[in-house]
Amino acid sequence: MRIQELSSNIWLCLVMSFLPLLMAQSVRAEVKQNQTTAITTIKRLSEIERPATNVSELFSQSSTPSSAVVQVTAVKANPTAKGVEVILQTTKGEQLQITNRSTGNSFIADIPNAQLRLPNGDGFTFRSEKPLAGVTEITVTNFDANTIRVTVIGEASSPTVELFDSDEGLIFGLTTAASTAQQPPQTQPTPQVEQPTNPTQPKQPSGPDNQPIELVVTGEQDGYSVPDATTGTKTDTPLRDIPQSIQVVPQQVIRDQQATRLNDALRNVPGVITSSGSPGNNETSAFTIRGFDSSGTTIRNGLIDPLGDRSLELSNIERVEVLKGPASALFGNGSPGGTVNLITKQPLATPYYALEATVGSYSYYRGAVDLSGPLNDDKTGLYRLNVSYKDAGSFIDFAHDKNLLIAPVVSFAIGERTKLTLEGEYISAQQCPKK
Repeated sequence: MRIQELSSNIWLCLVMSFLPLLMAQSVRAEVKQNQTTAITTIKRLSEIERPATNVSELFSQSSTPSSAVVQVTAVKANPTAKGVEVILQTTKGEQLQITNRSTGNSFIADIPNAQLRLPNGDGFTFRSEKPLAGVTEITVTNFDANTIRVTVIGEASSPTVELFDSDEGLIFGLTTAASTAQQPPQTQPTPQVEQPTNPTQPKQPSGPDNQPIELVVTGEQDGYSVPDATTGTKTDTPLRDIPQSIQVVPQQVIRDQQATRLNDALRNVPGVITSSGSPGNNETSAFTIRGFDSSGTTIRNGLIDPLGDRSLELSNIERVEVLKGPASALFGNGSPGGTVNLITKQPLATPYYALEATVGSYSYYRGAVDLSGPLNDDKTGLYRLNVSYKDAGSFIDFAHDKNLLIAPVVSFAIGERTKLTLEGEYISAQQCPKK
C-alpha cells in the first residue's frame, strides 16, 4: 500500500514539475500562431496610401481627373405641354453629378464633372431669353475648367425644375406659376359615341390657336476666350495642351478698347508693365515682363522681329500673344522674362471691307481701312490690305506725330496642304514741331 502511494506521489511530482514547461510551450505556440496571423494582415509599404507631400500632388488629389470629365456637345430648349425642357446632349448622362440650389428668383445647378465642348473641341455658351412665361433667361456656361453651370432666372419667383435622365442626355424640366396658369383647365372625359363609318374624315379647323409654337434659340461664342495659340509650338494648339504660360489678347479686346499701340494691348496681360518712351515720343513701346526688360524680344508670326516693339499701329495685327517665363529663352533674343508674338491679319475667302475713323483731343485724327477677299473664282488666291494714317498732337508743346502704315498680304494655295503667303509692311513716322 505504501509502495503504491509512493509511486502515485512520484508521478504527481513529475506532472507538477513538467506542467509549467507544457504551459509555456502552448503559450509560445499560441503567440507564434497569432503573430503569423497578424503578419499576413499587415499591408505592404507599396499598398499604403501616402498623403500629398507637395503642392502639385495636393491639387491633383483634389481636382477631377480629365478622363472623368463628361463632354456635353450640344444644348437644346424644347417647349413642352407644361413648360420648357433644357436638354444637355451627351452619351454619358448617367455619370453627371448635379448640385442645385435656389437663390431669390433664380435656380442654379452646377455639374462639377462636365464641360460644354463642340465636336471640334471648342467651348460654347448657350443662352435663351424669355423662353417661357415667368422665366427671364436660361444660360448654360462653363463655370470653370471642370464645371457646367445652368442658371434659370425667373421673373417673380424661382421656377420649378425636375431632372430626367434619357438616352439623349440630361433633361431639366422647367415649369412656372405663370405657365401653369396659361394652360387650359382640364375637363372630365365624356363618353365616346360610336360614329358611323365615313370614308371622308372632316378637316380640323385651322386657326391661330392651332398654330405650332416655334422657339428659336441662338448661341454666341465668347469673343474674349481664345482656345488656341501658336506661340511655343508654331502650330494652332489648344492652350490647355501647352505647358508654358501664354496670355492672348484677341481681336475683340483690341476693337472694344480701341487700342492702336502695342502698349495699349499689353496692359491687359498680367505681369507686364508698359511705359512710353521719351516725352513727346508716344510711339516707342517699352515693356518689362516679370521684371525683365523684354522690349527687344518681340517676334512676328513666330519669326524674330527686332523692330516689333516699335509697332506704330495695330491695324494689321489680329492678336497679341505673350509667352511668360524662362521658356521664352527659346525664342527672340533670349530674355528670361517673356516674349511678345504679334500675329498679323491673314486674307479671307469672303469679301470683307471695313472703314474706321477716330477724332480726339489735342488735334488727334486717325483713319484706317481694312480690305480682303478672293483674287479669282476658285478662291485659291486671296488678298488683304490694311492702311492707316494718324495725325496727332500732344499735351506737350512742340510735339506732333504723323504716321502712315501700309500692310498688304497675298496668299496662294499651291497645293492641298501647301500655301504661299507674301506679306509686306511700309511704315512712315514723322516727329515734327507743332504748327
